[in-house]
Amino acid sequence: MSYAVRTPSLLVAVMVLVASLLAPVSLAAAEEPSASFENDVTTVTRGDEVEITVSHSESGTLHIGGDDYGYHLMVNLSGSGTTTVTIDTYNSTANNTSAYVSGGSATLTTAQLDEPLEPSTYVMNVTIGGVERAIGQLKVTPRGNTSAQTHVAPKAINDSEDGLTSESIPGSITERQMVAQGDYAVIKLNESGLESALNTSDVSGGAAANGIEISMNQLEVRPNHEQQSFLATPENGTTVVEDFENDIVYLVWDTSELPIEGDTEEYEVTVTLEGEHNDLVEDDTITARSRVNLVEPTVSIDVHNETTYPWEALQVNVTGETTLAPNTVLEVRARAPGQPFLKLVPVTVTENGTLRKNLTFAPESRGLTFPLWIRGNDRNLRDQTETTMRFLESDAGMRFVDQETDGTFVTVSEVTLSVGGFVRVETADEEPLGTSAYLPPGSHENVIVEFDRRQLADGELLAVAHTDQNRDENFSVSDDPPYRTNGTNGSIVADDAMVRLEPGAKTPTAQPTATQTDAPAVQETVTQTKTAYPVTERTPLAPSESETNTGIPFSPGLVVVALVVAGLLARSRQ
Repeated sequence: MSYAVRTPSLLVAVMVLVASLLAPVSLAAAEEPSASFENDVTTVTRGDEVEITVSHSESGTLHIGGDDYGYHLMVNLSGSGTTTVTIDTYNSTANNTSAYVSGGSATLTTAQLDEPLEPSTYVMNVTIGGVERAIGQLKVTPRGNTSAQTHVAPKAINDSEDGLTSESIPGSITERQMVAQGDYAVIKLNESGLESALNTSDVSGGAAANGIEISMNQLEVRPNHEQQSFLATPENGTTVVEDFENDIVYLVWDTSELPIEGDTEEYEVTVTLEGEHNDLVEDDTITARSRVNLVEPTVSIDVHNETTYPWEALQVNVTGETTLAPNTVLEVRARAPGQPFLKLVPVTVTENGTLRKNLTFAPESRGLTFPLWIRGNDRNLRDQTETTMRFLESDAGMRFVDQETDGTFVTVSEVTLSVGGFVRVETADEEPLGTSAYLPPGSHENVIVEFDRRQLADGELLAVAHTDQNRDENFSVSDDPPYRTNGTNGSIVADDAMVRLEPGAKTPTAQPTATQTDAPAVQETVTQTKTAYPVTERTPLAPSESETNTGIPFSPGLVVVALVVAGLLARSRQ
C-alpha cells in the first residue's frame, strides 16, 4: 500500500526535474563581467613608451597606481574586446593626459608630475561596474647608461632606393674605430629611456631636441688652434636612424668633410643630455661616448707574377691592404695602350681590410706590357696602386754559319733570346758537345760555345736555343727546355752549320750584348729539314767582305801551297 502511495510522488519528482532541464535560462544573467591583462607584469624603462593590453567583456576602467604612489591614472575602456593603452612615460609631466596617453579617455586624479614617471612597481586593476575584475603590475625601471660603439661602412649602403634603414644598416657595418675619410662612421647607440625624448631630425641640443646633443669633437688641439666640434646635423653629413623596437639608434656620419691633419685625426662622439631641456637629468650629463680614428683612404697592392714568362700560365694574383671600409667594392683594371680593357673586375674589401683577386688573361695577351691598377667609385686610387705587367713571349732566332774549328769550340754568329737563356751545340746524332754561358735577354753576336769534349771529325752540327726556365742562369737539360716557335707549341728554334777541323783555328772575340729593347726584329720562317730536329731558318744577315756562307774557307797553309805550285807551273812553262 505504501508502494502505491509513493509511485505518483516519484513520477512527479522526475517530471519536475526534466522540466527544469528543458526550461530556457538567460546566459547573460548567469555570467559575471570579466577582464584580464595580457601580461601580469608589464615592464618599461623610465622615459620610454609602454603598451598595456587589456581584454574586457564590458566597458570598464583601467586604474594605474593610486594615492599611495602619488600617481593615479584612470583610463576608460569602452565596450567589449581588447584595448591597448599606450603611455609615454617621458611626457607624463604634461598637464593634459591626452598628450601622453592613447587608447582611451584618461584622467589623472593626483597632482601633475614635475618629472617623468619615477621608477617603481605600480599596481594596475580593471573595474567593471565598480567591481575589480583583473589585477596586474606596471614596473617602471630606472634608465641605464646609454652605450655607444663606433662602426664603419662604405657609402654604397646609401645607394639603394630605401636609403639608410634599420634593416639595411646592421648587415653593412663593421665594428672598428678606424674610418677612412669619405666612408661612413656609424655610431651604434644602445639607448635607454630616450625613445620618446629623441627627435631623429634634431639632435643638436636645445628645447626642440629635448636637450639631446650629439657631436663629433676633435681630441688633439694643436698649438694656437681651437678645438673643432661638429653637431650631428644634416648639414654636417649626419643621418639618425632609429630602431626603438630593439632599443638601438644609428648615427650615420659622412666623414667626407671632416678635417684631417696629417695621416690621422682623433675624434670623439658624445651624447649629452642637457639638464635645462631634458627632464631625465638635472644637470648636463654625457650619457655615451665613442672614439673615431679618421685616417687617409689608402690602398696598397702586391701582384704575384708581375712579370710572366712564356712557360708560365697567364694567371695573376692580386692581393692588397686598405684603410677603406669592409664591404667596399673596388675595381681591378688592366689595359694595354691602344687596347680595350684586358680586365675590368670587382673586388670586395674583407672584414680585416684586405683584398684578393685571381685573374686569368687570354692567350692573346702574350707579348703585352700594360698597367694594372685599382679604381674606387669616388676616389683616385690609381696613383697608389698602378703596377706594370709584362707578359713575355717566347721568341728566339740565331745564325750559325759554316766555319772551321780546332775541335774545342764553335762560334754562333748571332743569337736573339727574348727572355734570355743558352745555346747548346749538338752533333747530328743528338750528342751534346757544349753549352754557352748564360745569355741575358736581347741580341748577341759571336757567341762562343766551348765543347765539353773535343770534336774529332768534320761534320754538320746543330745549335739549339734554350730557355733559362728556372731563372738560375745555370744550364740544366731537365729544367731549361728549348725555345719553340709560336710560344710553346711550335718547332724547336735551331740552326745547323758545316764545321771542319782546322788545328790553327782562332777563337773570335765576342761582341757586346745588346739590350732587349735594342734587339732588332728577326724574321723567321719554319721549315722541315732532314736533320733529327725541326729547324727554324732565319733570314740571313748581309755578308761581310771577309765572310761568306757558301762553303768552307781555305786555310792559310793551303793558300801558301797553292802559291808555290802556281810558281813552279809558271817556271816550267818558261
